[in-house]
Amino acid sequence: MRKLLKPYGLTPAQYLLLAGLRSLQSGENDLVTQAVLARHCRTDPMMTSQILRVLEKANLVRRSAHDGDGRAVAVGITGKGDSVAGEAGAKVEAADVGFHAVLGENADAFADALRVLMGERIRRRVKATAL
Repeated sequence: MRKLLKPYGLTPAQYLLLAGLRSLQSGENDLVTQAVLARHCRTDPMMTSQILRVLEKANLVRRSAHDGDGRAVAVGITGKGDSVAGEAGAKVEAADVGFHAVLGENADAFADALRVLMGERIRRRVKATAL
């Protein structure tokens, strides 16, 4: 992953937050808080803050005081950040598909096992049958 993200100047943690922010925003003007982003990406809030500062210096995100909550910091993705996240995301997705291809029909079971390890409840999949 590091090798894949190096041309974009991103670490895996930076990519995770940038991609997470991109998925939370429905438009460039929509801002989310650092706390919401940290929960969404399942990252430590302090680490999230530190990484966002680095991404801000690279002009990939913008940070500002939140209008409704004086304690919160609002974060938005910039046009450059959206472009970088999109390009890097396509490469990450392709690598992910290739990496997991070896699992074949066991991919869903593997994903379920990872969810159990993360403490999530697994919903049973029931195949639809023709009437």
